[in-house]
Amino acid sequence: MTATSKPAPHAWKLDGLVAHERSARLDLEAPAAGIAVSGPDGRDFLLGLDLRSSHATALPLADHWLRGDDIVAVYRPNDPRRLEATAMWRRIPGERFACELVLSAQTALVESDGAIAVTCDIAFGEVSVGHAVNGRIHWSSLATSAACPANATCLLVRRESDAVLVAVHPDDARRIVITSDAGRVRVASWLFSAAIEKGVLHRGRVLAAIGPAVTTTWADAFIAGLAASPPPLTT
Repeated sequence: MTATSKPAPHAWKLDGLVAHERSARLDLEAPAAGIAVSGPDGRDFLLGLDLRSSHATALPLADHWLRGDDIVAVYRPNDPRRLEATAMWRRIPGERFACELVLSAQTALVESDGAIAVTCDIAFGEVSVGHAVNGRIHWSSLATSAACPANATCLLVRRESDAVLVAVHPDDARRIVITSDAGRVRVASWLFSAAIEKGVLHRGRVLAAIGPAVTTTWADAFIAGLAASPPPLTT
């Protein structure tokens, strides 16, 4: 950074193993909790990482670094799948919270189960799911007890003051599971459903953003931008 340059106004700041950005907080030693974001309708926990480890202490943080607007962490769960997962939480500039999680995984085994979920725990609201038709997103309401349609690529949880968008890149293999209880909506976007082989890198992207509840225009723009953006070459 030169003497005249300034840090990005909404960039991550790293305090030990905890990243902060305005009202957002991410503990790299507890990635399952995701990014805690406080707002007028309560606290949301976005873009958590569920590596399906059966032991609470079996998710060692192997490495981490701060690079511009990106927080990168490498995890090596101590379980039979022998996975290494690299998570890059990429902050998207704007007045409201928006972040993309670029997740990659590989295994030390000849072949392994590579399924990983990106999770969101959202203060309760009206749920709509979206799918792309001829380049446009069509939204439809979803009952809290209904299964998420197989063709859904995104969902929107509307509350009184704002709405939360969760979107998976449309080219990524996915299975979105939505449940609700105790005044919360919980979303699990399962990636890498196919077996992962040694020497092969799997990568997926999930976006979470907060915007106004009265329109979906902002959400449609985020989804279009995610779909059109090329995948990062490295993490």
